[in-house]
Amino acid sequence: MEISAGLIKLKSGSLGDVQEWKETLERRREEAVQTLVDQGVEIESWFQVEIDGDQYLIWYMRSEAIENAHSTYAKSTHDIDAFHARIMAQVTDKMIKTFPLIDLTKDG
Repeated sequence: MEISAGLIKLKSGSLGDVQEWKETLERRREEAVQTLVDQGVEIESWFQVEIDGDQYLIWYMRSEAIENAHSTYAKSTHDIDAFHARIMAQVTDKMIKTFPLIDLTKDG
């Protein structure tokens, strides 16, 4: 398995859009999970954090092959993926690159 993560600085005033995105994904969970299956993604997690008054999203993904997951997402015909891309473009002020350091599992 491979891992990837990212930090997204949110545009000011975008928390309402983030809440809409969260609620939509929860409501359309089966469709969202199917996109993970298509992408070979084992885990995708999102967190919201505030740092010095700025809002951020942190995401984490574990996949069979990260590049394949990203390219499959880019070609996706799922409506939920189009919704996700639209909301992320709307709320993202800055994408901050991250580099994996340690990813432990119970299996080693």
